[in-house]
Amino acid sequence: MSKLMWIAGILLMAVGIALGLMIFFSPASIVAWGIVPDTAALLIVGGVLSLGIGGVVNAIENLNLRAPAVSGYGQTAPPPDAPPPDSAFGQRSMEGAVTAAATAAVAVETVSPEVKQTIEAIEDAKQSLNQAFAEPPVQEDVATATESAAEAPAAEQPAEPEADVVQEEEPVEAMEAEEAIDDGQLYVVEERTIRNRPARILSDGTVEAETDEGWMRFENLEHLDEYLEAMASASRG
Repeated sequence: MSKLMWIAGILLMAVGIALGLMIFFSPASIVAWGIVPDTAALLIVGGVLSLGIGGVVNAIENLNLRAPAVSGYGQTAPPPDAPPPDSAFGQRSMEGAVTAAATAAVAVETVSPEVKQTIEAIEDAKQSLNQAFAEPPVQEDVATATESAAEAPAAEQPAEPEADVVQEEEPVEAMEAEEAIDDGQLYVVEERTIRNRPARILSDGTVEAETDEGWMRFENLEHLDEYLEAMASASRG
C-alpha cells in the first residue's frame, strides 16, 4: 500500500511540475485547454500528500510487524471439567497489553515528525507555487488604473476644429494683413494698392503707404489720394 501511494505521489508531482513549466513557457496553449496554474499546484500538493501518506502507512506496517503477538488471544475458555488454566496466562495477557500500549506510544512518537515534515513540505510547495504564478499586487493595478483614468480625459479631448480655418480662408494678402498684436497696438486691417503704391489700412482708420520719401501715415484714404495726386503733379511739372 505504501509503495502504491509513493508511486501515485511521484506521478502527481511529475505531472504538476510538467504543467507548471508548460504554463510558464507557453501559457496561451495551456489556457486554451482550460488548465490554469491552480491545477499544477493541486497536482503537486496531491503528490506531496500521497508521499506523506505512503510514509505514514509504511511506518505503521513496520510497527505492526515488530509488535509482539499476544499468545492465547482469541482462544475459547476451557470446558468446566477441564483443569484450571495456568495462572501465567493472565500475566502474559497483561504483559502483552502493556507491550502493545508501549508500542503504540512509540508509533505515535515516530509518526508525528514525519507528518510534521509532510505538512511543512506542503506549505513550502504552496508558497513556491504562489510566488511563481502570483499576479501583480492589487495596489499596483489600482495605481495603473488611476494613471490610465487620469490620462484618458486628456487623450480624449477633441482637437480644435480646423473647419473654421478652412471655411474662412482668405487671400494671401488678407492672411498676411491679420497679424496678432498685443493690446494697445495697431494692426493691419487690409492691404491695398493705390496709384501703384502699396498701402495698409490700420485698425484706427489711418493709412500707411509707400511714397518716394518712404513709408508715411495718413489720416484716411482721401488724404493719401490727395498726397499722391500732388506728388504726381509735381513730378509731371
